[in-house]
Amino acid sequence: MIKTMVELDEIKKIYFIGIGGTSMSGLAMMSLANGFEVSGSDMRPCVYTDKLKAKGIEVFIGHNADNVPEDADLVVYSSAIHLDNPEITRAQNLNIPIMERSYYLGMLSRLYPDTIAISGTHGKTTTSSLVSLMLYNADYDPSISIGGTLEKLGGNSRVGDSRYFVIEACEFVDSFLHSKHSLGIILNIEEDHLDYFTGGIEQITNSFLKFAQIIPRYGLLIANGDDPQVQKILPQIKCRIQTFGFGKDNMWRAENIVYDKLGKPTFDVYKKDVYFGTFYMSIPGAHNVMNALSVIACGDYLKISQDVIKTTLKDFTGAKRRFEFVGKENGINVFEDYAHHPTELRVTIEACKNYEHGKLWVVFQPHTYSRTFYLFDGFVDAVALADEVIFNDIYSDREKNEWGVTSEDLAEKVREKHNIPARVISGFDDIIDYICKNASPNDFVLVAGSQSINQVAKDLIKKLKESNNTKTNRS
Repeated sequence: MIKTMVELDEIKKIYFIGIGGTSMSGLAMMSLANGFEVSGSDMRPCVYTDKLKAKGIEVFIGHNADNVPEDADLVVYSSAIHLDNPEITRAQNLNIPIMERSYYLGMLSRLYPDTIAISGTHGKTTTSSLVSLMLYNADYDPSISIGGTLEKLGGNSRVGDSRYFVIEACEFVDSFLHSKHSLGIILNIEEDHLDYFTGGIEQITNSFLKFAQIIPRYGLLIANGDDPQVQKILPQIKCRIQTFGFGKDNMWRAENIVYDKLGKPTFDVYKKDVYFGTFYMSIPGAHNVMNALSVIACGDYLKISQDVIKTTLKDFTGAKRRFEFVGKENGINVFEDYAHHPTELRVTIEACKNYEHGKLWVVFQPHTYSRTFYLFDGFVDAVALADEVIFNDIYSDREKNEWGVTSEDLAEKVREKHNIPARVISGFDDIIDYICKNASPNDFVLVAGSQSINQVAKDLIKKLKESNNTKTNRS
C-alpha cells in the first residue's frame, strides 16, 4: 500500500525519483526555492541534472534503494517510474509518503490564489511559455512550472512573489485533475495517450470536462471554439467562458493572416466583432496563431496592456525543442521539434513548407508503440507532406511492443500510399551520414520526436560544418 496522505506544512525534506525530467527538475527547483531540502535520482545525466547539481541538489545517477534518505518526509515520482522501482519500495518500507508528480504539482498549486493551467493535446508548452513571459513582462512576477526551457527566465520553472502560478497541465493519466486553477485554457482535444485512455476520444473529452469543472464559478475558461470536442463540453461548464478561433462565433478571432517568407504570421484580432489590434509573431504557422489568441484573451482578462502582449508575441522565438532552429551549414537549414502526435507533426511540417527551401527532409522518431499503433494512419499522412522521410526506431520507455508495430510498417505504408521516399535508419550516425551524402544546398531538414532524436539535429550541423571546413581547407 502506497501512503500518500501528507500536508505541505508537514514536509521539510523531499526526494524526487526521475529528477532529471523536464517537469520534475522544475518542481525540484521550485521546492528548493520554497525552502525544502531536495535530493533525487535519475537513470542518466542530462542538462537538467547538471543544473540541479549546480544549485547544490544531490542527484544520484541510477535508481538504488540506498539513495532514499531515511528521514525524507515525501518521495515524489514521475509517471515514467514503475511502482516496483527499488526506491519506491524503499520508501514504502520506511513508511514515507509517496506522491506522483501531478499530485505534488497540484499540492503546490494550492499555495497560489490564481493558478493558470494551460491544457490541450497540442500547443501546451508554447502557450504556457507565452503566458509565463507575458506575466513576467507585465511585472506580475509569476511562479511557473512548464514543459519547456525559457532562456529569458533561466529554465522551465520560476518562483515569483505574487499570487500567480502558471502551469502546463497534461492530460496523461488525468494528471491535470489534481491542480487547483482559477483560470484554465483548453487549446484542443484529440486522441492521444491511448494506452491510458482506453475509452478513446469520449474518455479523453470527459477528462477535459473535469479539468474545466475544477475552475470556480468566478473563474474563467478560455477555450478553442473551433474544436468539435471542446464544443461538446462547453454547455456543462459553470464558470465564465471565452472562446477563440477562426470561426465567426468565437469571442476572440483572427483575420487577415499574412505570412512572411519564413512563415511568421501577422494577423488582426477581433473581440466580439470589434477590432482589437494587429499582432506579429516570430514563430511560424497557423497553429501558433491559435495559441496566440488564447494568450491574448488571457492577457486581456488579467488587464495586461496590449503593448506588453504584442511585445511578448513578437519577441518570443520559441521554447527549447519547439520548432527550434539548430543551424545552417552548406546552405542546409536544420530545425528540430518535439512533435510526437500526428497533428503536431503535420502542422510543424506545414510550417516548414512556408520557408523558402529545396527538398524538405523529415527525420522522425515515433514515441511509444501504443501511440504509433493507434494513430498509425495519422503519422503516415502527416509525413507525406515532406519530400523524403527517414524513420528512426520506435522509442518506448514505458511499454513493451504488445501491438507488433514497427517503423518499417510506417515507411512501407508511406511509400505505398503516398509514393514518396521513406526508409528506416536505426543508428543516429547512419542517419547523419545519409543526409550529408544526399542533401543539397537550400534543403530543409526537420528532426522531430519527443525523445533522444534531437541529438541527430545537433550532430548533423556539426558534421555539415566539419565537411564544409574540410572543403575550404582543400581549396
